[in-house]
Amino acid sequence: MRDEIDQAQALLERADTIVVIGHERPDGDAVGSLNAVAIGLENTGKQVTSVLADGVPRRFLFLPGAERVQQTIPTECDLLIAVDCSAIERTGYDLESLPRGIDLNFDHHPTNNHFGAINFVEPHAVATAEVLFDLSAPLGLQIDTDIATNLLTGLVTDTIGFRTSNVTPKVLRMAAQLIELGAPLAEVYERSLNQRSFVAARYWGCGLSRLERDDGLLWASLTLEDRKSVGYPGRDDADLINLLSTIESAEVTLIFVEQSEGKVKVSWRSRNGLNVARLANAFGGGGHEQAAGAMVAGELDEVRARVLSATRKILGSNQDRGVK
Repeated sequence: MRDEIDQAQALLERADTIVVIGHERPDGDAVGSLNAVAIGLENTGKQVTSVLADGVPRRFLFLPGAERVQQTIPTECDLLIAVDCSAIERTGYDLESLPRGIDLNFDHHPTNNHFGAINFVEPHAVATAEVLFDLSAPLGLQIDTDIATNLLTGLVTDTIGFRTSNVTPKVLRMAAQLIELGAPLAEVYERSLNQRSFVAARYWGCGLSRLERDDGLLWASLTLEDRKSVGYPGRDDADLINLLSTIESAEVTLIFVEQSEGKVKVSWRSRNGLNVARLANAFGGGGHEQAAGAMVAGELDEVRARVLSATRKILGSNQDRGVK
């Protein structure tokens, strides 16, 4: 790691113009990590452009730096940094449209394929925000209140309010340090996890009306027509998957979100150690053992049938081993 840190320091010192990019359909860790890196580098005198293909979701607009995020990627830069992307395709941009190859890759997904020239990938971290917190001092980036707020948002959202099984005492101490630096935990928690727009609630209603279950498997679907009928602006599920995953007796929870151009966004959540990242990887996606996703080509009904069939096989083999 020392060699990679030295190399990264050298790249950062030489660069004047830097672009920081996160993944499409960004969550709190993607937005928080993006803003934290951008603000940290700006504080050292660098010219930084923050880019998200889908822009900043409404609930994260309160974060410092969110107002500067743009959807158009510059044609040139001295350094290109990716945060919270398991693969370069997750940026949502054609590779040809990127101003250069990825120089620095900060991530925590186990399925990350190390697409950067220098990769800081820690699969055991609860969020990319944790990776950045640990690297801030070695890379010479001082954490101020604005950065702390963004990093805390990454921790809070990726752990669903410190409720996931990978939360460690270290993570809680890290959160405490960020709060000491001025990050407002109550506001971050309320805005990131609790608040929902009226439109998002109506969108949830569409999915809940199609809720189904079968022998430890639970799923729902959202169509393009649902999105249009309620006026939901995003291409995601408005975090409905996190609500569905709280339903008792569901070992694996899925949601299918119809996209344009004949694709379906599939998200998995699991309990009791079932590794759904392998399933997501088989469908061209990735993620974590208990939270993963993939963009699958095909019509909604066909993709749903195919994915449910594959998931049932994995769930059945897991139960055969006595894991309930």
